[in-house]
Amino acid sequence: MRILVNEFCGHPFGIDLSRELARRGHTVLHTYFADNMSTPKGSDAAADTVPALTIKGLHIQRKFEKHGLFSRRAADMEYGEAVATEVRGFRPEVVLSGDMPLDGQQILLKAARAVQARFVFWLQDVYSTAVRFVLCRRAPLLAGLAGWYYERAEKALLRKSDAIVCIAPAFAGQLAQWGIAGPHVSVIPNWAPVEEIVPTPKNNSWACEMGVAERFCFVYSGTLGMKHRPELLLALAKRLATRGDAQLIVVAGGAGAEWLAAHRHEVREDALLLLPFQTYEQVPQVLGAADVLIALLDEEAGNFAVPSKTLAYLCAGRAMVIAAPAENEAARVVEQAQAGFVVSSSTAEPLIEATLRLLEDKALRERFARNARRYAQEHFAIGVIADRFLHVMGEQAKSGN
Repeated sequence: MRILVNEFCGHPFGIDLSRELARRGHTVLHTYFADNMSTPKGSDAAADTVPALTIKGLHIQRKFEKHGLFSRRAADMEYGEAVATEVRGFRPEVVLSGDMPLDGQQILLKAARAVQARFVFWLQDVYSTAVRFVLCRRAPLLAGLAGWYYERAEKALLRKSDAIVCIAPAFAGQLAQWGIAGPHVSVIPNWAPVEEIVPTPKNNSWACEMGVAERFCFVYSGTLGMKHRPELLLALAKRLATRGDAQLIVVAGGAGAEWLAAHRHEVREDALLLLPFQTYEQVPQVLGAADVLIALLDEEAGNFAVPSKTLAYLCAGRAMVIAAPAENEAARVVEQAQAGFVVSSSTAEPLIEATLRLLEDKALRERFARNARRYAQEHFAIGVIADRFLHVMGEQAKSGN
């Protein structure tokens, strides 16, 4: 089978899936948006060892501004055209598309139809709800109109898709409320590449290079948008500065990272270290430098977003604290794995209290760390995950859609 996997953000788990599908004998073209630098990327080198896999980071002509109110839509459409060009050249039998902005997704679905490819909508977030969330804070007068427009577009795209893969049961529940349900809707949770992101010693080469190998470190690694509440990290760093026995390391990109950098002067230098995204090959050592890993999500963002960084944290085998709505899928997984504390993100104090408790309790940190890695090994086997995706694709073929 010829399969085009379009994973807009370039996450490692998407490449992990494409590689496994190619290993199974399918011819796979994996595309992602190379100009979107606000999210960490997997490694293109995955294609070097699997001849049936091609990985393409696609570029556009215009400058990509993720938070540009008017330029963003034009950029999304230009990226959609870039993927559509790949569809016309590759002529896949199946297109699997995730994390794709809806304006680009419309173009891609049309291209898939033109080559008679089946279309699988990989629902990584509820886009229209996310648009409302962002605009309510940045441009409230536009939030209602834009939210209505994108909800209408999202429903239409989902209804036109041959199959839908939701990453969380709550997303399938939202679709059911929209009248979109049935055997073509599946739930396959996200994962992280368990064989690539492995536990490393705290005293590793990256930690030594950064001068943090001998310090107690809290680490936040991944996209840091405003929905991730960067102000909570600033509050934690200020508390650590009063103690002097630990450091917060933030390895991130995005609007929240920019906000944190603008407020960096408010914290003593040895309490907060801000770094850009590191290479994918360095990720295990970055996470291994942590004594405790941190993830954040705004209480109002829990119904449309699932922070995938927590899945990489599980692979790394470290205790974690996630400040997020308890009903969020990532929070549910951390609790199920017994890998750390889940606390409210409404204020900074629950996060600070949980992190300081772990700072002072080595035995608890070690127990959470063991549980984290065990959960990843039991739930992130790519062979089983690929079976489920192929089942979705196979079910389409049987239905004749």
